[in-house]
Amino acid sequence: RTSLSLSGFSRVPTVTVRRCLEVHSTPPLTRVRIIEVEDDYDEESSKMTRAPQSPGVTTSRVIRRPCDYDPCAVQMTPCDKISAETGCLCPGLMGPEERPEAPELREVKLDGSGEVFVHWCAPRSTVTHYEVTLKDGNKQLVFGEYLRNGAVPGLKVGEMVCVAAGNQAGLSEKSCARYESPQPDQAAVSAGIIAGSVGFLLLLSALAVVLWRRRTCRKGRMGDAEGLGNPSYTNDGAL
Repeated sequence: RTSLSLSGFSRVPTVTVRRCLEVHSTPPLTRVRIIEVEDDYDEESSKMTRAPQSPGVTTSRVIRRPCDYDPCAVQMTPCDKISAETGCLCPGLMGPEERPEAPELREVKLDGSGEVFVHWCAPRSTVTHYEVTLKDGNKQLVFGEYLRNGAVPGLKVGEMVCVAAGNQAGLSEKSCARYESPQPDQAAVSAGIIAGSVGFLLLLSALAVVLWRRRTCRKGRMGDAEGLGNPSYTNDGAL
C-alpha cells in the first residue's frame, strides 16, 4: 500500500495498488501403466465365443475305410466278420428278404486237370448258395455262398451253362455263357514256331556244309588227275 502527498495541492486520495499474484494450479501428473498381453488369436476370433466343454470328454473323428473285399475271389472269411474285427466298411448289400441280383459269369474254361470250371462274381446281395445248371436243366450243381468257381463234369464244347444266386427269398436271374473250344496256349505255339524255325535253319546249314565239302573233294580229284602224265609219251614222240 503506497500514499502520495504533494505540497500546494489538495490531498489526493490515496491510491492503493495491489499486486495480485495469479497462481495457476497444475493438476498432478497421472501416469498410465500399459500392460501388453500376448495371445494367439486375432481380433475376429476374439469376438467368437466357445462353447464350454465338459471335463474329461474328448472328441475324435475316425475314418473308416472299405474292406479288402473282392466279389470275384473265393472268400475264406465273410466281409461282415472282417468289418467287425477291423472296423472297415463292407459294400452295400441287399437284405435277405429280397431276391438277389444275378451273379456275373466271367468265364468257362478247361482246367489243367482236364475238368471244365465255371468262374463267377458275387452280386451285391445277400446270398446263401449258388446253382450251376446246363441250359436244358438236366444237370444242377449247388455251391456254397463263399465259393466263386466250380467244376462242371461232362460239359461239352458248344453247350450252354448258367449260374444263379439264391437266398431265402428265391433265386436270381441266370447268367449264362457257352463253353467254347479251348484255344491253344499262345506261349506254347510261339515256342513251337521258334523251335521249328531254328531247326530248319540248322538243317539248311548242315546241308550247305555237306554240299560244299563234296564240291571241294571233287575239284581236288580232278586236279590230281590232270597233274599226273603218262611217262611213255613225250611231246616229240620219242620214247
